[in-house]
Parts: sequence; C-alpha cells; structure tokens
Amino acid sequence: MDSIGKIAVIIPQISSNTETGFLDAIHTKASKYGYDTIIISGVINYVDQHLDLSYSKGQINIYDLILHGDFDGFIFEANSFCSSRLRNNITELLRRRDIPCVAVNYEQPYFPVVSADEEIQLYLSAMHLIKQHGCRKLYCIGGNKDDIPSEKRISGFRKAMTESALPYDENDIFYGNYWRQVPHQIAIDIAEGRLEKPDGIVCGSDIMAVELVRTLNENGVRVPEDVKVTGCDGNVISQNERVTVTTVAGQERRNGTLAINKLLELMDNTVTDEDTPPELVIGESCGCGDNGGLRRSRCLSDIHEYSGTVFSILEQRKTNSHGEMIRRMSECKNIYDVIGTFIGCCYMISTGIKAELCLCDDWYRDLDDPSVYRRGGLPDNMILAIEACYEGGEKMVNFKTRDIFPSLSKPHSPRLTMITSLHYKGQIFGYVGFTYKKAIHIILDEFYTNWCDAAASGLNTVQNKMYKDYVNNRIESLSEFAPVLGIYNKRGLINKLMNMIAENSSTHLSLTLISYIKEERVHYSVPPINSIVNAIRISDDKAVLASIGDGIIAFAASDEDNSSTENMLTENIAEWVKNSYKGSVEIKQERIAAVSCSVSQADIFSIESLISSAEDKLKGKIISLSSGIFSYKDRFSSLRDDIFRHPEKDWNIEVITRSMGLSKSHFHRIYKELFDSSCKDDIINSRLNKAKWLLENTSLTAAQISEECGYSNYSHFIWQFTSRTGLSPSAYRKTNGQKSK
Repeated sequence: MDSIGKIAVIIPQISSNTETGFLDAIHTKASKYGYDTIIISGVINYVDQHLDLSYSKGQINIYDLILHGDFDGFIFEANSFCSSRLRNNITELLRRRDIPCVAVNYEQPYFPVVSADEEIQLYLSAMHLIKQHGCRKLYCIGGNKDDIPSEKRISGFRKAMTESALPYDENDIFYGNYWRQVPHQIAIDIAEGRLEKPDGIVCGSDIMAVELVRTLNENGVRVPEDVKVTGCDGNVISQNERVTVTTVAGQERRNGTLAINKLLELMDNTVTDEDTPPELVIGESCGCGDNGGLRRSRCLSDIHEYSGTVFSILEQRKTNSHGEMIRRMSECKNIYDVIGTFIGCCYMISTGIKAELCLCDDWYRDLDDPSVYRRGGLPDNMILAIEACYEGGEKMVNFKTRDIFPSLSKPHSPRLTMITSLHYKGQIFGYVGFTYKKAIHIILDEFYTNWCDAAASGLNTVQNKMYKDYVNNRIESLSEFAPVLGIYNKRGLINKLMNMIAENSSTHLSLTLISYIKEERVHYSVPPINSIVNAIRISDDKAVLASIGDGIIAFAASDEDNSSTENMLTENIAEWVKNSYKGSVEIKQERIAAVSCSVSQADIFSIESLISSAEDKLKGKIISLSSGIFSYKDRFSSLRDDIFRHPEKDWNIEVITRSMGLSKSHFHRIYKELFDSSCKDDIINSRLNKAKWLLENTSLTAAQISEECGYSNYSHFIWQFTSRTGLSPSAYRKTNGQKSK
C-alpha cells in the first residue's frame, strides 16, 4: 500500500520492554492509519554534564533530523530524557517545525500533553499489600521530588493509605531518581537498625525494587518473609531475578496508545479506542509466589515474549563479534569497501527487513584542508550509500534530507524504522536506519553502539586514505609514472594513448580497467594486482600499463577486430598469472572486475573522460561483486563444512536462515550460486554418505544407522536411502560388503 505519512517518535534510548511496549502501541495504531513510525534516538541517555563530550554530541546530532525530515507529526517521550538541557533543546526544535506534536508526561505550554493515570500504579501496589497481606506499616520510594509523574505515583500511595484508614508519615516517603542508590541505602539502614523495619515497601520503579530486594536479602532481611516489596513499570528485570518482583505493568503501552490517539486527532483523524488500564503482575516479592492468580496476565505475556526475544537475539550476537566488523572496516580502501562490509555485517543487528546507510553529501573532509569537516547538524542533501535488504537495493543515490530515506517515497506498507547517528571523533557522517518487524526486536545496547562505531571508523579510514592518495597524486602529478609498480600513472597513460593515436590515425586500441576483489582472511604472498601487472607484462610486452589509483590497473593493447569480451579478458588474465608464476600464484577469475572500451582517433581529445567513465563502470561492478555472494562466502562455507562434519544434527532451514539474518529465498539463492547445490541436497547427501560408511564399516542395524545420521523417522530414512541410491540399506550392505565388524 501507499503510506500516507510519517510519524516521528523522539526517544532517548530503547533498553527495556517498557520502551518497546510504548513503541509497539504507537506503531500498531499508526500502521492501521497508514503511517510509518520513524524512531529517532540518541541511543544513550546522557546527563547534562556529559553533553559537551564529542561522542555525546555526535549521538544527539540525530535530533537535527527533526528540522529536516518531512514528518506529519511528532511524539516526544520527553520525561525519559535524563538531560533537562537536551530536553529543552529538542522542545525548541519541535517548536520551530510548527507540526502537530504530542508530549508524554511533560508539562510545558507548547504542545498537548498526554499522561496515563500515574496515580493508579502505586495505588494498586499499596492496596495489594494492605488487602492481601495485611500490611500496616508501609514505606514508599518515589522518583525525583517535584517531578509531576513521580508525585502522581506517590499520591496513589497516599490515597491507598487514606482509604484503608492507615496512619502514615511524610517521613515514610522517600525520593530517589528511579535508580539504585536510594533503595540501596534504605535497605542498609533497615538492616542496621537506623530505620524502622516496615511491613512492606512500595517502589516507584522496578529497578529500585530489584535493588531493594537484593540488598535486603544480602543483609539478612528476608524478602518477602520480613519485608514485602512491590515495583512499578513492568520492566523485564522484575521477572528475571531470583526473587521475582510484584509489579504494575502496562502503563508505558497505555502512554503510547494515548499519545498516538491524541496525535492522530490533531492530524484530523477520527480515533476510537478502548482504554487498557495497567495490571498488577504478581511475583514472589510480596509473598504471593506462584499462587497470586495473575501470572497469566496480558502484561506478563508481553514481558515473557520480550524476554525470550531478547535472549534469542543476545545469544545470536554471542556468535558475532563487532571486532570482526572493526577489522574489516579498518581494511577498507574506499567507500565501496565500506558499503560491501556494511552489507556483509548487517545480519549482526538482526532486523530481518532492511538496513540503510545515509551519508551527508559533504561527509568527506576537505582534502586541501583536512581540518574542515561537518561538526554538527545535517545538510539539505544526503547520499544513500546502500539500501541493504533481501530483495536487493539501491546504492549511491542522492536524495533530499527531508525524504529521510528514498525508500519511504516509494509504495510500501507502513514501516517501523529506527534512526541513529553515524559519527566519529566529532565528525558527523550521517545516519543509519534499521527497519524492524516488531518493536521488541529493537535492542540499542553496547553491541549496537559498537557496531555503528565500527561503521563510522571505516569511513574515517577511507577518509585518511583519500587524503593520503590525494597527497600522493599531487606528488605523482609532477611525473608520468607510478613509482611503486614502475608503470604509467593516469597522466602518463593519457599522454601515451594520445601520442599512439596521433602517430597512426587508423590505430584502434582496447583499453581495459582491472581491479581484484581480495578474499577475506587470505594471505597473498604477492598482491593480486601486482601479479596481474607482472603477468600482463610477460604475456604482452607491447601492452601499455598504468596504475590509475584505488587498486585499479589499466592496460591498452592493439585490438583491430575489437573481438575481446570482458569475460575472455578475465579468463586470459587468470591464465596469464598461473603461467607466469608457474602455478605458485593463482588468482580467481570470478574475483577480477574488468571493464573494456575501444579507443580510436575520434577519442583523441576525450581520453580522460573516457577513462573516468570506465572507472565509474568498474566501481559499479566492484560493488555488485562485493555485495553479492562473496560477502557471504566464509559464513556459508563454514555452514556447509559443519553440515558434512555433523550430518546427525537437526539441520532446520528455518533456524539456519534466522541465525544468518536472511530470508529463505535469499539464503537458497546464495547457497546455490556458491556451491551449485541446494542446502537441502547437501544435508541429505551428508546423511546418506554417513549411512553408506556405517553400512560398510559397522554392524549397526539400519534403525540404529538411521538414528546416527539424524533421521527422526526410520521409514523416511529407508525411503530416502532407497530412492537416492537405488538400493535398500540391507541390499547396499550386501552389495558393497561389510568391511569390518
């Protein structure tokens, strides 16, 4: 369908199920009305004193997209920002846009504010302790003093105590910041007798409740036997502790629903929705244990789903190292290498849909003055360096920053896309976007930030090489020769070709540009491009050779009939290298990128532009090859090797493709291209090969062999073995003979 518009959600970080629940509620409703949900996040929630650091400035630069993006509306999750200064700055950016905006739990005069009934949360917790457990002496630990949501939560505690006709003192109410320090100290004071031990403690956040329970138990005060504890928020950590915490969940999802409903109304949409109040999720910290009767609640199901998803993603990330990406990025020589590495490493983030790398159109440094670079903000124009998805994607496309991504201008179903900044040591490169199937798939953790940092470091590496090449080219421009290889440089090549044509107007030359795509983790005794140069010299001593930069070699030779194709040339070059080095050095034809063109008298004054055009075509071919099957070869080769080593494993294509972050169709296509065989056939063949060996070398029964080879169904093993070999297992054993017993 055609998406109607774009709704931006401004949020500092996404680190738990409370944030993903909030986002899921927004996206679910927005998609029904045809809107994309675009999450703009600084990833890390900085406090004020950190905002002067170059790294933090780079992270929060993404909020400049508020000014540039063509959005239909904003949802500002303001209360989650630790930095009041950053919150105020974002508020000013939103004011400047004059676009419908809804703020969440943030009282200010500029935008409508939505806030779910905060009072009910601690009211439910306190009433549960009072009614179900007979608690009479209760403490309350809230958030920051004078913070409106915090004060509302505390008022819920006061209401429960008043309705229950229980006395309480304002000294029984403590203020923290929803973090660990205050509950930790309260627990110590209770354990050491400086603070009277209450019957129960009601906490304004799960983080505080978890810390309180841990510290009390560590200091000899048993929870729930001595003191009963409740939390608030429904954070996943509340259910992952040794003592699970009774909490109130669903409020963030409720806030998301209220926010999107209000925004849709401001954008002239008619919205109807039933309210979904928060739920008390019973844990062990109050004393109910598993008998609370509410463990199968909707909110708890959400928590468990999030927990399972996060565990699965984190387990997958254990097998991936951002160090590998850092290493590969450090070896990048040009922007096309960066793009190829980006494509090959996108699976680490596990989006399953789309990844987009967008660069500022001035992302590179001024080569005449490297101190000049973008230090803040975003330009009016961007470059889509790569759109990586399983159906292919565009590369190196110029677009207006207001479009955010070119793909958003094309017909599509409503998307959930998260955007974060791409920067390195104070320089702004642009941003990256990941499109997710569900909000619970978003994990902005240290792994994610390190991954983005690795991508940015690759761009920095390319910048440094560009500057080095620029300086070398300035020096080289004074000469016509490339000193390292002892052949012409681009200037020398142009002059040589012009002289050759001028001397004989009937001369027709074939000009070929060549580059070689190196294999990962392969040590070359002789650099491939050097091998190619030497081989051409030996095979055709009349060829004109030149190094025109960036790992590209050009050679020109007489081609009167112009019959040579690029495939023929790559085949010849591979053979020339093999023959020249007598088999000691070998390069692969499929890794040679070559582009050829004809040069004649008519081109005598346009040779430079002809070479530049050929360079562009060659770089396009390099991207195509780099972003194709080669980026996956190592991973797929390792998989295939594992299949033939361990045929008995439960090789499930669904699980394999999910672990690789690929769609089934994309996986099967790459596997076929690499090995000229399907993964399914390899699994079957590996099992049958093992079965044959066992039939020939052991006395195991066919049923035992079936189990040893990974078959869960004996009849299926018999059918598959017979249909593939033409013999039953028993007949095969008789025919081939048992070699040992």
